[in-house]
Amino acid sequence: MSQYDPIDASARAHMERLTPWRRRLVFFLRAVAFFLILEGIYHWAVICGIGEANEARFENLPTASQGIVIWSAIVAPIAGVGLWLGAGWAVVLWLFATATQVVFGVWAPDGIGRLLVLTLFEAALVVAYAIISIRAARESDQD
Repeated sequence: MSQYDPIDASARAHMERLTPWRRRLVFFLRAVAFFLILEGIYHWAVICGIGEANEARFENLPTASQGIVIWSAIVAPIAGVGLWLGAGWAVVLWLFATATQVVFGVWAPDGIGRLLVLTLFEAALVVAYAIISIRAARESDQD
């Protein structure tokens, strides 16, 4: 039985042709994808009431916080899967979802306490993405 996998072989060949910063960008987006999928699972756990005290249940959150949780539960996993697959629309969806989360956090800060950490972390990921993609673009321009 042959161990040759044409899909894996073509992906490996593609990764070997990438410049170092482009390769870092691909790995970074894969890490962000993993984080977004975990974030989506966390938000679904909040909606389902898994591991929550009675006063911190989804039903008891302010309406704006419920909206953020629902939005993130839907959009984060979609963006995560798209980023993992390397789809161009996924970066746009991730950036839009993060911007929306930041706007909601500023607009309705009450009840957003535990979601604030996720929002700040995602904002930091966006800054890191900008830096890595600029370096990858500069490296490609030099070739």
